[in-house]
Amino acid sequence: MKPTEAESTILATLAPDPGRLRLTKTMLEKSIIDANRTICAFARQFGVDMAAMEAGDRVKIPASYTDGTPCTLSFYRTANRGDKRFSCSGLKAQASIGDLVALTTETDAAGDRTLVVNVTVQALALVA
Repeated sequence: MKPTEAESTILATLAPDPGRLRLTKTMLEKSIIDANRTICAFARQFGVDMAAMEAGDRVKIPASYTDGTPCTLSFYRTANRGDKRFSCSGLKAQASIGDLVALTTETDAAGDRTLVVNVTVQALALVA
């Protein structure tokens, strides 16, 4: 599903090349999220090359949601088949099925930080 006009407006404000995914029921209920090309590209910004990872490898990156709630991003290859996967702690509490979520970085007074942005919720606030 393509981003709505309001979601596109929010995406345009984020750092170049944010990782993006539209959440499905399986993603939220089972925490099984395939790392799409935008997620893999985002991971490379942190030196994580998912294509070069071995089955069973995992890299964790500290992040936070836009409301300040801390979370952990995990980029990994499944042990059996080596599928590229991604997880984000606390996602169920921050998003719903069908929401567009973006991973981005921003520079604040303390330096760079990684953010998980619920683009759909922010877009709804824009049009409200």
